[in-house]
Amino acid sequence: MREQEKPPVDNPIASSADDVLDRATVAHQFAKSIRRLDASDGIVVGVLGAWGYGKSSFVNLMREEFAQNPVIAVVDFNPWMFSGSQQLVDFFFKEIAAELRLKGKDQFKSVADGLDAYGDLLSPLAIIPGFGAWWDRSFKAVRAVAKAYGDRRQGSRTLRDKVSEALRTLDQPVVVVIDDIDRLSTAEIRDIFKLVRLTASFPNLVYLLAFDRQRVEQALDETNVPGRAYLEKIVQLSFDLPAIPKELLRTEILNELNRILGDIEDLRLDHARWPDVFVEIIDPLVGSLRDVTRLALSARPTLESLGSEVEAVDLIGLEALRTFRPQIFALLPRLRTTLTNPGGSFGGREDLKPMTPVDGLIAEAGEEADLVRTVIRRLFPAARRYIENQSYGDGASSKWRREHRVAHIDFANLYFDRVAPSELIAFRRAEQAYSLLSDESAFGAFLDATPPEDLEETIRALGMYENEYPISGIVPGSINLLNRLTEIPHREPAGVFDIFRPDITVFRVVLAMFKMLDDEKAREEAAEAVLAKVPSYSTRCRLIRSFGHIEDQGQKLVSENLAEQLEKNLVKEVLAVPSRVPTKEWDLLRVYSIIADRLGVDFVAPELSEPDLIRSLFRSAQSTNRTQSVESRTVTSVAVLAWDPLVKVIGSEESVRLAVEKLRAVDGDSDLVLLSDRYLEGWRPKEW
Repeated sequence: MREQEKPPVDNPIASSADDVLDRATVAHQFAKSIRRLDASDGIVVGVLGAWGYGKSSFVNLMREEFAQNPVIAVVDFNPWMFSGSQQLVDFFFKEIAAELRLKGKDQFKSVADGLDAYGDLLSPLAIIPGFGAWWDRSFKAVRAVAKAYGDRRQGSRTLRDKVSEALRTLDQPVVVVIDDIDRLSTAEIRDIFKLVRLTASFPNLVYLLAFDRQRVEQALDETNVPGRAYLEKIVQLSFDLPAIPKELLRTEILNELNRILGDIEDLRLDHARWPDVFVEIIDPLVGSLRDVTRLALSARPTLESLGSEVEAVDLIGLEALRTFRPQIFALLPRLRTTLTNPGGSFGGREDLKPMTPVDGLIAEAGEEADLVRTVIRRLFPAARRYIENQSYGDGASSKWRREHRVAHIDFANLYFDRVAPSELIAFRRAEQAYSLLSDESAFGAFLDATPPEDLEETIRALGMYENEYPISGIVPGSINLLNRLTEIPHREPAGVFDIFRPDITVFRVVLAMFKMLDDEKAREEAAEAVLAKVPSYSTRCRLIRSFGHIEDQGQKLVSENLAEQLEKNLVKEVLAVPSRVPTKEWDLLRVYSIIADRLGVDFVAPELSEPDLIRSLFRSAQSTNRTQSVESRTVTSVAVLAWDPLVKVIGSEESVRLAVEKLRAVDGDSDLVLLSDRYLEGWRPKEW
């Protein structure tokens, strides 16, 4: 927040300097007309308007005119401080008396003393045991009762006459302001108007009441007397505040939002979507300046905490719903999965059950059903298939995620829970990675700085940018990803259907980037540039075969001739030079198996002298068999080796034994060494 700015506060304006509605002149004129009235028999004036129309602000503007006359006294009575007829009568006159004494003028003293005494006399329950604040004052209560009995013997008329005589001597009337009457309960509203009716005939006493006519009339309705008739007997002069022009409200909304948004760094704001969300969701919900302030108060902390993470258009739309239609907003969190799931089908509404969760949401909204449909249309488009027979594919979900919209479940969760799920944290890293793709050095440094346990999720999230990768980032991005494949920690599959191994994750992104190149020649040049900077034989072998034309493997991204030539070059290099990066050989058995198949009887087993190379070869032969019996949910995992291919590549079981001993000399009896021993001893798993 800028130091000189203050957050919006839901308070009325204090002076004409803050008058954005240009009501100061009208308020001053109305105050002047009250001063010109004959208040010798008292008068009741009303400032009427719906909630949020600015009644309190209008009264404050009237005070400026009252203040022009130094003799006039304006006192405030807050009905919220008291409850019930007894407390109102007990404290009404005492409060006014106290405020008059604070004015510091001698002529107010006799009025204040008379009001104090008159208030004591009129308290209807003050001397009944069990009621009233007096009986909570123990000893004072006894004297109060005695005094009350004495005053009542004199009669209320005598005291009333004394108060009236004192008021009549004033040069100007006393204006008693009672605001926010329409926020009281029905019983309290009735009590206030009974009190006003009881005391309205005092000379030089002007009541200035601010309230919503409809609310008060409903509260005053009785069987035989309509509330409007009752009100007309009490209020002699009133001013009805007009509705605030819609254009002015729109201007104030935008001013407040601009003030809030101006402080947020890296704000996400989709200017293309903003007009529709503003006109169809926000604007209809804002009916007064108070609503503008309420929206600003609600939206500010949300925008400050999430504005750089979640699309601000969505945030403001949802905050408007939360502020003005909380009953509808409360229904959304439990339906977030339904609202954000595109379904992956273009079947439309006819494929759905007759009654869906969205139908239930619309039904619960009742008269606000159209608003719910609009919120779905503009904020949760995946659910349009329930209301408009319009479906989106999985690609749309990826797009919404890239745009940080609540239409994607990750950002819906972030908004509703204020906690970032692990997938969203990975996506944040992927966004940063995406911005660095074209800079080989910076992108490599970023991947190296990423915690190893987060690397796979980050690369997988990078796949969200399919069809949007920068051409300049294809070669440097691919080099960095491929060279860090073995940096991803090994993990056990989450289940039978968990197909995402590190190599699948990395190659999926790399191939998607290469598909951005429409021209085969460009792809071939890029492929050769990448292969030249990837030292791992395992990675290069997989990449060549993925680019080529092998059935069920090749993507045909390069010509068949080039793919064949690249593989021949790789075979020649592998046979001539052991891997320069043996610890990064994650699929070495496959590399040698491919070479053995190509050469047939001419294949010569590699010389295995380096422990790192032996370890990588044996690890690439290792996998896990999982079995589950029909009668049990327990899954049994058994480590196994691709023994026959391993023996074929190394040459014989005796050669395998020699390689294992070289590995034992370095690693000791590691799990891999012991597993190899079992095979050398003749063990074979039942299922392989």
